[in-house]
Amino acid sequence: TPPKALPCVIFENGKFIVPEEARNLLSQTSYSNIGIISLVGKYRTGKSFLLNRVLLNKQENMGFGVGPTLRPCTKGIWIWSEPLMISNSNCSKTFPCFLIDTEGLGAYIEEINHDTKIFLIAVLISSLFIYNSFGAIDEIAITSLSLIVNLSETIKIKSLTHKDTEE
Repeated sequence: TPPKALPCVIFENGKFIVPEEARNLLSQTSYSNIGIISLVGKYRTGKSFLLNRVLLNKQENMGFGVGPTLRPCTKGIWIWSEPLMISNSNCSKTFPCFLIDTEGLGAYIEEINHDTKIFLIAVLISSLFIYNSFGAIDEIAITSLSLIVNLSETIKIKSLTHKDTEE
């Protein structure tokens, strides 16, 4: 099948879940190491367009969903089904790297911390995290980034000490 964007993390019935198709994609036995590049930022600032044109080299209507309206196209977190093969100085051979597109921050009125959770999930699963900003990065953006980084460090430390998988 041709590569396509798949829902990777969706918000359903008050919970974030990973659909079976995304689980199957990421758990293929042919992958011993993978990388994740995620793109996060305010809604309608060109995240999907950037992934499509710069990283995937796709034309319109051939990559992650992009639309001409003010209504956001991406809901939750989406993954491109075909990884890019990447090499770097830390690994002796190439490895697959998946691209992640996220719901734009500030797009929907969800539960109070919905944007923070999307942002945090993207930070925690990423090998490379890209924060997309339209215009200058202001004090509010710096404060948000600082909060998420500090929160992700707390979660990483806590996960090392707890074995409760539900948590």
